[in-house]
Amino acid sequence: MQKIEFTSKEQVIYFMLTTSISLSHYDYKFISNMQSLTHDKKQITSGQAELFDKLLHKYRKQFATNGYTVDELESLTWKCIVVQSLPKYTNANVNWDDSVNKMTIRVPFKKDFISQFKKEMSAFFPIDDYGPLDNSQPWVWNSERKRYEADPCTSSLKLAYTILPKYFTTEYHNEIKDIIEQLESKTVQYKDPTLVLVDGQYTVVKSNAILDELLADVTFDNSAKCLYRMSKLGIKVDKAIINDDPKLEFAANYITEVDVDAIDDCCEWLVELGVSDLVLGRGTPEWRSHASKDEANRIGVFTECSEAFSKHSLNMHKSTDLFNQPEDGYFKQKITVKSLPVLMQFNSIVEPEQCHGDNQNGKIIIITNGRSINIK
Repeated sequence: MQKIEFTSKEQVIYFMLTTSISLSHYDYKFISNMQSLTHDKKQITSGQAELFDKLLHKYRKQFATNGYTVDELESLTWKCIVVQSLPKYTNANVNWDDSVNKMTIRVPFKKDFISQFKKEMSAFFPIDDYGPLDNSQPWVWNSERKRYEADPCTSSLKLAYTILPKYFTTEYHNEIKDIIEQLESKTVQYKDPTLVLVDGQYTVVKSNAILDELLADVTFDNSAKCLYRMSKLGIKVDKAIINDDPKLEFAANYITEVDVDAIDDCCEWLVELGVSDLVLGRGTPEWRSHASKDEANRIGVFTECSEAFSKHSLNMHKSTDLFNQPEDGYFKQKITVKSLPVLMQFNSIVEPEQCHGDNQNGKIIIITNGRSINIK
């Protein structure tokens, strides 16, 4: 197909809605909305323009296949008017509503935040046979008012305070602002062992005797290898060190999600971290001569990932082959690995026994698929 010479970002929007670029469901909705705004209203916000540029980077490999670089696309101008986004539409706003006696959160739509917020709620509000362990209600989405609401509760406020700044500039208002300011003046910043940068020196705060012994000969820095080592020891990494770097974020988290479209980056980072062996865990599809459409899709994702693993010389093992080997090796050749294996999963269920003891892994990677599904 002949390469189109774009003269504006509006033309790139139209191109992204063709079959040349495979967008995820949420990204397709956003790009379709951008087409309506630029064509009908002739106006978008600076926040929308910024998000569009981020999507150019997300789909850079597909653009490259069509002969375009992100730099040339990002340098194009808008024909429509770009107005500055108001803080109330771009920031997270935490407030108190006297009329219903509830705390409230208003945030712009962000898929990653919604997914993580739900996960964090299950951790902050664990459920047993008798209901929530602390008898508190988590944040509930009020579709009529387009906001999250929660009864006044320490755990709910702590959840908002912990997760919102990871995704948005967060503003607190009225009584909530007074509470946060009072707590920040007294609260210790780090409660768990954490790698931090203080006066130009890297150090682990809130350490303990066991960690001190394990870290005695370790040189701390902000390299991916150092952060990977911290994650294996259960040491958190201060977000100022990660600084929104995708590779450092990947290295610093023991359990992390990787989209199938980013599998090549993942493999490159694993090789850089010294990983040579992968354990295929939950969700790994088994080959069948007759597979359903869903099974065929999962097999396709796995095949794409396994090709990337092979291309980067990453050895693949079934967990039963690696951890349940015969003691004498007489009936079967014993498998040896060069480094602590990394567990690759194709669903999001993580079991505690996968993290410790004889089955210990250097990292658990959950492969996700954010591609759009064509419904006929």
